[in-house]
Order: sequence, then structure tokens, then C-alpha cells
Amino acid sequence: MLSEEIVNHKRGEDGASLVYPVFSRRSGGLSLGINLFPDRKRCNFNCPYCEVSETVTGSGFAEGQLAIALEDFFERRYPKYWQEMPIKDICISGNGEPTVSAHLAEALELCAECRRRYAAAAGSSELVLITNSTGFLNKDVSALLSRYCQAENLKIWAKLDSGTPEGFSALSRSEYKLEDIVDGIGRFAAEQPILLQTMLCSLNGRAPGEKEVAAYAAILKSLLSRKAKIEAVQLYTVARSPSDPSVQALSDGEIHDFAAQLGALIGGGLPILLFGREGPLETDQDGGLRERSGGAVDEAAREAPGTTLE
Repeated sequence: MLSEEIVNHKRGEDGASLVYPVFSRRSGGLSLGINLFPDRKRCNFNCPYCEVSETVTGSGFAEGQLAIALEDFFERRYPKYWQEMPIKDICISGNGEPTVSAHLAEALELCAECRRRYAAAAGSSELVLITNSTGFLNKDVSALLSRYCQAENLKIWAKLDSGTPEGFSALSRSEYKLEDIVDGIGRFAAEQPILLQTMLCSLNGRAPGEKEVAAYAAILKSLLSRKAKIEAVQLYTVARSPSDPSVQALSDGEIHDFAAQLGALIGGGLPILLFGREGPLETDQDGGLRERSGGAVDEAAREAPGTTLE
């Protein structure tokens, strides 16, 4: 049985750590999270499935603080708890939208330097940024991300949670328009590869239906026709406890059904990766669902203090 801390998926103590190790279902192992907002939630979306509390009260992002936290992790914590487990990625995300942080460039550079300095632990890890895609609407942010894509092979996991304006509004609770987000994704992905991430959940008892699948497929086909470099689509559901109790995770079967309909509409050639509440999902040759074993990760999680599962 996993500990309560692991089940609740906390980002370090009180969710306020700058650097926090995560056993990630989507990364497939140990991921090092980088939190640019340790003091409070800062985001230009207000997603109902978000687990970040409005009452996070950590210290602000002080100059030099991230460098110290990274050094402490790699020189003290990693050798003590995880030296037999390779770091799959260093992932910039945390308590908000990282592209609105004034410290994004600093974080990208420090993380890239850590891969070189601590090559034994992180030399083969990927550098990942998880974004809600609004940064693509800012030329300076897009240029910064593009530079790191080229120089450091930065992987961009870009959010596209819905194919309909109504669904987008319900899941982002923001002033942004779906068509603007899609256009930003298209422009950026025409130059740099991205991975699309899509949250599938039930909201007020309603799961995404055929209309949503069809609209989402139409957007994907439109992006691909614009030569967008989409490496894969991640379909995933709620893992942490959401702030809005009206949000519920989809079952493995519901995720599989959405993916099957989507695949039929867009045809082959675009990998669709499925992640249930408990971990990655596969299909057997007969089309049935199969859950990948997470035994090794779960066992390590029991032994490593301060580690979370997402």
C-alpha cells in the first residue's frame, strides 16, 4: 500500500518545494520537478481539475535559490535515495504556468547545466516544459523556448484539453479563445516539435462525448495539415485530487474508447499515448486494455522520503 503522501501527490512539503522528485506515470519513472512558483499558485488558467491549492505559502523565488536547491538534490538527496534509479526527465512545471514566470530563462539554463554537471545521474534525461500553450502567443517566450529546443533538445508538452470552444472554456476557465491557442500551437509546432497533452475527465457528471472527439480530431487534422510537428498525443486523466469536487477521473475503459474513436477519425501515423489514474495503459492484440506494471516504481516510492507520484 502506498503512503498517504504518495497517493495525494504532494509537491514536496506543503506543495511549496522548488525541486521535487516525482514517480511519474507519463515520464515512466523518476522525474525531477522544477517549481517556479513555490510561494503561491500563479496561472493564467483556472482549470477545475487543478490540484494546486490557493493557500500554498512557501517562500518566494529568490535569486540563486534554484541553483542551491538543484545542487542539494544532486549532491545529497539523489545519491542517498535514488542513485540506482536513472532520472527520466527534468520537468519545469509546478504551481502554475511556467511561461508566465520571470525566472523561466534562468530555470532552463540551470536545468541544462545540471544535465552536463551531473551527467552520471541526469546526462541521459530529457529537459521538459509542461505548458498550457498560452506562451506560444508571446513572441519573446516562443523565441526562448525555440532556442532551447534547438540547443538543448527541450521537449514541450503543450496542453490542448478540448476541441470545442465550450469545452475549452469549461476546462480552462480563462479569457483565452480556443482558436487563438490552436493558432499559437500551429505556429510554434511548424518550427519545433511538441507533444500534445489532453486531460480527459468528467465535469459535473459529464464525460467528453462523440461531439468532443470529432471536434478534437478536426483540430488535430488541421494542425497536421499546417505541417505541425506533433510527436504524439497524451490522453490522460486526473491523478491528483482536484480543487473542484465536480471533477472526476475517467475509467480506463472510457479513455480507451475516446482514443479508439480519435484514432479512427485521424487515421494512423500519430502515436496516441494513454494514461489512466494509476498509470500507462496499453492495448493487447485483441484490443483489450492492459495496465503496465509499476511494481519497481511503487517499491522505490515506499523507500524514498519526500517523493511523490503523479
